[in-house]
Amino acid sequence: MEFGFKIVASSACVSYRSGDHLVCSIHGDGFTTVGPKSALEKFVKNMMGKYKLQEAARLGPGADDDKEARMLCEGVATPAVRQSIDQINNDEPIAKSEIARFRAIAARCNYLAADRPECQFSTKEVCRFMSAPTKLSVEALKRFGRYLVKYPRLVFMHPFQKSIDGIDVYVDADHAGCLRTLESTSDGCVLAGSHLLKSWSSTQPTITLSSGEAELHGVVRGGAVGLGIASPTFGPQCPDSFADLDRQHSITGHLCTSGARQGAPPRCARALGAAKTSTRRFVLYKVDGDMNPGDLFTKASLTSHRIRTLLSLLGCQYMNGRSRAAPELGKDGSSTQRPFRQKDAWAEYDDDCERQYNDDEVVTILRANGLPHTRREAFIPERPKQAYPAVEEEPDPMHDDGVSMGRHDSGRSELQERIGAH
Repeated sequence: MEFGFKIVASSACVSYRSGDHLVCSIHGDGFTTVGPKSALEKFVKNMMGKYKLQEAARLGPGADDDKEARMLCEGVATPAVRQSIDQINNDEPIAKSEIARFRAIAARCNYLAADRPECQFSTKEVCRFMSAPTKLSVEALKRFGRYLVKYPRLVFMHPFQKSIDGIDVYVDADHAGCLRTLESTSDGCVLAGSHLLKSWSSTQPTITLSSGEAELHGVVRGGAVGLGIASPTFGPQCPDSFADLDRQHSITGHLCTSGARQGAPPRCARALGAAKTSTRRFVLYKVDGDMNPGDLFTKASLTSHRIRTLLSLLGCQYMNGRSRAAPELGKDGSSTQRPFRQKDAWAEYDDDCERQYNDDEVVTILRANGLPHTRREAFIPERPKQAYPAVEEEPDPMHDDGVSMGRHDSGRSELQERIGAH
């Protein structure tokens, strides 16, 4: 108060000085002040003459001004938390003036999630509120930002591999995981050896009635993505090494059925899966949930240790600092791109960019990561092929009549009379 500030009516933590239009916000032992540059310099000089202070940053448009600052920004260990029924029932929409801002930040999070596998589920849940944001969705968005503050950098480890005989797809599903709509989540990831190629987390468009049905939708989606990636890579002779791994249920029996309750698209999808399975275009495995990295993309209740474990299965790990290949940022907002040298980029990860790994070394790396597809034979029991049972067809008068017509005058005789008769 001795510097001429008055507390505003809206908050006891905000003060205003009308003489030079300074606004000061206090939080704990730190404060932030906004106002003209000359008034700020005078204010800082007076404060430092009375107290021991440290100026963290001064934001502004000038060349010598800082372009970013962090204050009381504590990170969290997980990108999302599971919401309770009471929180959902008491949720309220946000003000219309905040909707555009929410959508802009959510779209940026969706862009960042393409390179952050552990953030794809939380980002997907936030983006579901694009049309009608609520207060809980804003809280989820803030938590996602605090997670990025704690873990700003994730590095994909891709060691050199000599040969790849196929790709492996891990899928998982969370039946009725959304407490608002009871919709299920299906997810998956595609690996070539130990390299993560693609991952996704999406809400299923229909409400499933059982966990087996939810897993079936996840398997069909994973099979389509896997075949789409394998076809241009291996051509029509795609090797028999595509694995669709499920966490809890045996999907083979469901996938080989040709019927569905509603509509042609599910029947077509299941028939396609059955055909691809019977022709050995891909093989279905069943693995334990602890070994399935697909568990990373379905739940908001994962612990920090569990997230780290699943990321290690995908060959990803947290790192501090910036990549040596990344451009340097200046205070004026400009960037300086250093010449990219392959030696410098790989030196950061303690790897030799000239080395090529043989098949045995790649298998050793996969086993060290704990990926189960290094032992495919342990998940597929040998099944003898059974011959189709002989079925005696009943005589068909229409078929016999057509055969006789075709043999006599190429089927053209008495055609008009037969048509008129019918």
